[in-house]
Amino acid sequence: MERIQKAIRDELQKKQEYVKTMKEFSAKRTNEQRVNFVLSLPVVKKQIHLEDYDNGKDAEESCQIRSKGNQFFQKKNYLKSLKLYTASVLKAPVTNMKCFDEVDSVVETKDVHLANAYANRSAALFHLKDYAACIWNAELAFRFGYPKENHYKLHDRQGKCYRKLHDFSKAKISFQTALVCVDSSSLDEKKKPNLSFDLQRQVEEVTSEGSNLDLEDKMEEDCGQIVNHFHADVPEIDKRFMNSVFLSASSNVSLRESAEMGRGLMASTDIRVGDIVAVEKPYASVNLPEKEGDYCSHCSKRINSPVPCQQCCDVAYCSLQCQEEAWTEYHKTECKIIRHVQNMKSKLGHLALRMVLKAGYPFLIQGRSNLSAEDVTENIGYNRNGCYDSEDYNALYNLVNHGDKRTPEDLFDKAVQSVYLLKCLKLTPFFKDCPAGQEMDAESYIGGHILRQIQMLPCNAHEISEIQWKPGDPTATETIEIGSGAYALLSLINHSCDPSVVRHTYGNVCVVRAIKSIKKGEEILDNYGALYPLTVREERRAKLRPQYFFDCNCDACQLDLPLYFDIPEDVPVFKCEQCSGPVFISQESHLADSECSSCHQKQDLTKTVTRLQESTSAYHAALEQVLAGTDMQASSEVLLSHLEFLTLHISLPWRDINNCQEAIKQCFATQANYYILP
Repeated sequence: MERIQKAIRDELQKKQEYVKTMKEFSAKRTNEQRVNFVLSLPVVKKQIHLEDYDNGKDAEESCQIRSKGNQFFQKKNYLKSLKLYTASVLKAPVTNMKCFDEVDSVVETKDVHLANAYANRSAALFHLKDYAACIWNAELAFRFGYPKENHYKLHDRQGKCYRKLHDFSKAKISFQTALVCVDSSSLDEKKKPNLSFDLQRQVEEVTSEGSNLDLEDKMEEDCGQIVNHFHADVPEIDKRFMNSVFLSASSNVSLRESAEMGRGLMASTDIRVGDIVAVEKPYASVNLPEKEGDYCSHCSKRINSPVPCQQCCDVAYCSLQCQEEAWTEYHKTECKIIRHVQNMKSKLGHLALRMVLKAGYPFLIQGRSNLSAEDVTENIGYNRNGCYDSEDYNALYNLVNHGDKRTPEDLFDKAVQSVYLLKCLKLTPFFKDCPAGQEMDAESYIGGHILRQIQMLPCNAHEISEIQWKPGDPTATETIEIGSGAYALLSLINHSCDPSVVRHTYGNVCVVRAIKSIKKGEEILDNYGALYPLTVREERRAKLRPQYFFDCNCDACQLDLPLYFDIPEDVPVFKCEQCSGPVFISQESHLADSECSSCHQKQDLTKTVTRLQESTSAYHAALEQVLAGTDMQASSEVLLSHLEFLTLHISLPWRDINNCQEAIKQCFATQANYYILP
């Protein structure tokens, strides 16, 4: 995209038309007008020329890749064979699309290459002890027409997996089914009796094991392991505390509006350290192109044995459910042009397109009268029921996009990007319902939506990330970016260089937790990538200004808090119990006669200091466990208790507050997207 934008600018300048073109473009007041203008430029038509391409599916190549996988499998290199079997799965063509719809039944097809790839992949997964994935890969092999004479192999393998997982009833059914399939197998008649005897023995063993209740509580050392840990179960907000207006937030969250900060979220009741503030699924999300294949294209969960798209080789999914949801919501259209979109190398451009695809042409056209306003007010985005719903396109459409603050050159480049995506859409059936003679009008209107989202996303999209962790070696731990998501609720949380909440993603679901005690009426504050302990104030402001169009004036900036290594760690400054002002102590002063420097209230800090010493001792022990990567759950409880005490009683800056916050973030991160480094 950068190359195309540069080529357009260069050609306009070469023809001495650049100044005139920018003047005419600057006169356009709506996104629809801007797209229509750029769409009509001859230089744009010349530089953006897209054609259909082959989807990349190839039965012969799939077979060749699978054969290479077999070679590594025979050498017991199961990880390498798994990767090759996966490549074979992604390359194999699908002739019966109904297979993806018949979730609860086996539909026989003639996609033997795909069936064989799934069957071989199930074998690799079995040896890698990913038993659950082995079972459903075998099911997919059946679904796509795995030869009946070999069915006994997969049923036997499934039985062994269920046995490892201690699901003895299903193990028994699988072994019994395998026993029946032996008769129709292509095995030598002399081998069939031995195999039947072995299967009957396994039926009897799992029957016995299933009746032994003591075994239900015992797991073998290697039972149920997977190749890698991805994330824990996504936390849920207790139904008793669900927000009736902000559907992804807890009930202790409400809206706050101010002339300086615009819309924001505040605490409607006291929020404790560690409390879940919000759990939000994005309206849409995208992975970085280089992460496709390793992470689900729909939910961003890491995957070892992906499910392919029906028609293309360019995306992969963690399950049939994600494959089906993606196909229904956007990929049915996107599939035909995905390579063009990825070649653009703009994750936010791709995300803007997915948002428009998910909304759909009929919805956007029907709501044109409500979705054509360029200058939206701050208090809209709610649905007809008065709820702020993350699944509602209107909530995203009405987020601030700073179009009035952007330069004409910036808007022009974004309009070129929108036209590129619009030309991609024209290669698909997206506009099939457009009445004859209204094509240009419809294209400009849809292009205007794309342009609006491309302006909105740089200041509202949130990163989807994964922590890569090596227990016992914190220096080897790093956080990597997977992709980006459009989160309507998260976009309402304003910035602070000393935030009160932290975000972690489970797949692409974002969980927001408090890392400070937030009192009723206080604003809930996130961080946009500029923390005060890491960079000085002017550098933080310089980083935030071009993307978010504001000069940060948070408490950390007003107080000009020091960098990490300049933060005090010897003697803390306590908070006044009356006004939260600073209470200084020294070796010469008596704790019982401590005085606030602001309101001069006398107070006895003896018990507070004693509690601080006790809490600090427990904190240091927990911190050691976190650094070693052991007993994270128990450690997090100690850390949360210590941090709550510190935020209530100790004034900033104080290094233990920063250290404790970072340790808690690490604990939360190991529950979210999480990968153990080899």
